[in-house]
Amino acid sequence: MIESELLNLSVGDRVTRSVFSSGAFTGSVTLQDRQVEIFLSAAAVDAASEASKPILAQMELYFSCLVRKQVRFMELDLANPDIVADRASIIPGLFTSFRAICTQHCNIADFVGKPPVETMPVKKRGMFMPDWIRIDYRAGEWLGEYGFARNR
Repeated sequence: MIESELLNLSVGDRVTRSVFSSGAFTGSVTLQDRQVEIFLSAAAVDAASEASKPILAQMELYFSCLVRKQVRFMELDLANPDIVADRASIIPGLFTSFRAICTQHCNIADFVGKPPVETMPVKKRGMFMPDWIRIDYRAGEWLGEYGFARNR
């Protein structure tokens, strides 16, 4: 898959539930054989429909010295057939996926900038798959958070 510029990185953003009222979208998608609840604000629905390229909201779980969860937003090249693998369409122009990653090497102090990462081979993916994702679009930026049933 060819991914163009990274649009936004949403780390720990709390998307307030009040934005999910009139004109918002709620539904679910199946990712890696698991149902994930989707909550989109009306602004996110509008931004996805107006985007020049489809947007991927990738839920990322990063294992390193600490565990970090974040939602990455990026444009996608739909001409590439790899886009279908492990991604689910939420609404036209907006997709989601889940990826567990880890640093390639344990001694991250040896790297200047970001250490290289790789997809983590997860045997029991269902144990790591989020139960929900909330997506908003505010002040020209995508915001997202995801979580598990116990912290809905």
